[in-house]
Amino acid sequence: MAKAFLAVIILFGLIGYASAAAIPAPQKPARPEWSELKPAQQQVLAPLKEHWAELDTTRRQKWAKVANSYPKMKPDEQTRLQERMRDWAKLSSEERRAAREKYLAIKKLPPAKREDVKQQWQQYQQSLAKSDAAGDAPAGDAPADGNAAPAQ
Repeated sequence: MAKAFLAVIILFGLIGYASAAAIPAPQKPARPEWSELKPAQQQVLAPLKEHWAELDTTRRQKWAKVANSYPKMKPDEQTRLQERMRDWAKLSSEERRAAREKYLAIKKLPPAKREDVKQQWQQYQQSLAKSDAAGDAPAGDAPADGNAAPAQ
């Protein structure tokens, strides 16, 4: 009888342990919070403010590092960064996910293929610039491997 009672207690203990292990631990909030950023970082990262809550800790930390290096950038690099952040913020979450996937796929390509993609992208950008200057529609579509910029 004592053995049966002990077996039941052990069984319930194992069931409790298994169910506790199946319950995910509460997630730590992503850091840094927007309010934890320095005012200079907030100013640089302003285009991302609306989407900051959607970013995980890793991405927030990467953006904070970008903001820290911003003062050391050349003015044209600062302008380009601000434009790209504004463009990124305009994308839907699905478009951002797709862009990340395309970036990772391009990053995995062999160097020669990556260079081909980069050249195709540059040609596409040049055709856009020419058509904008002429007031026409772009000549052709984005490169076949996607419309995200290649890895730099």
